[in-house]
Amino acid sequence: LTYHRVVEGNATMLSQRLTELAAATVALSSAVTSAADESNKCLLYLAESTIPNAGLGMFTGVPVKEDHLLGRVGDAAFATVDQDWHISPATGTLSKHSGDYHWPLTNYDWNAPDIGMDDEAEDVSVTVTGFGAAPNCHFSLLNVDEHAAIYDAAGLDRYTSPGAGAITPWWNRTSTALRDIAAGSELYVDYGPSWFTSREGHFQLVPLASSYEKALEFLKAYGKMLVGTDSPDDLVEDKMMIGDEVQKDLWDIIKTHPYVSRERQALPETHKDGIRAIKAGDIMTVEVENSIRSIEYLEEHG
Repeated sequence: LTYHRVVEGNATMLSQRLTELAAATVALSSAVTSAADESNKCLLYLAESTIPNAGLGMFTGVPVKEDHLLGRVGDAAFATVDQDWHISPATGTLSKHSGDYHWPLTNYDWNAPDIGMDDEAEDVSVTVTGFGAAPNCHFSLLNVDEHAAIYDAAGLDRYTSPGAGAITPWWNRTSTALRDIAAGSELYVDYGPSWFTSREGHFQLVPLASSYEKALEFLKAYGKMLVGTDSPDDLVEDKMMIGDEVQKDLWDIIKTHPYVSRERQALPETHKDGIRAIKAGDIMTVEVENSIRSIEYLEEHG
């Protein structure tokens, strides 16, 4: 009897241990699967930009903390040196900046000092492939900090090695989050005002940082016109001097006025968003919400 009780007790203990082991195995498998799913998430998407008529934009597929790397690796950087001198005839000098010849990478040239390459030659421009060439610029929503590239010639002497010209010694030009970025957010880098002011056509209407400051001043005056006071707290329906439909019509006139400007383009698209911006004290609050796409959208369309 004692023998059988010992055997039964051992069997019960063994069964419990096996159950615990099975549960631990399932938990470990789930954790490994979860970690694998996390590591296999798409970090970056190319999809239609939230900026109207801007083509494709770059979006983050995961939340990114401030100062954290965007993507998994940095980009290679390629220097174009003394370009005008090389392409000019002996009888004169041509300039790409004056439009004397077509340079297909004009819209993708970086200033050499920004990449750390200003000592490469007398005149240096830089092309950065990969992530660096993809994001758009939105001056009220800048959320990406771009860094200089790293120099490494891989042991090749630039003056004596025949392989020196076959690679770029500039690599790992990284981009990090300028602030915390929510998943699905479009990523924006700073092109600098001159990138837009030096170009013709619709680039002349792209809002600059100063455009948003002036647009906010206009919004405050617009809010005062609606309620008769400077207090954003008064911007509620029962205190409005004009109804919602009239506000909508008025806003349509403001946004479609034939005399376009960067400041007008910086105004929110709808009158309701305009009021929200007045209450928040900045246009960025509204713009941030409009610059985020759902992960489901990015998975389907990105």
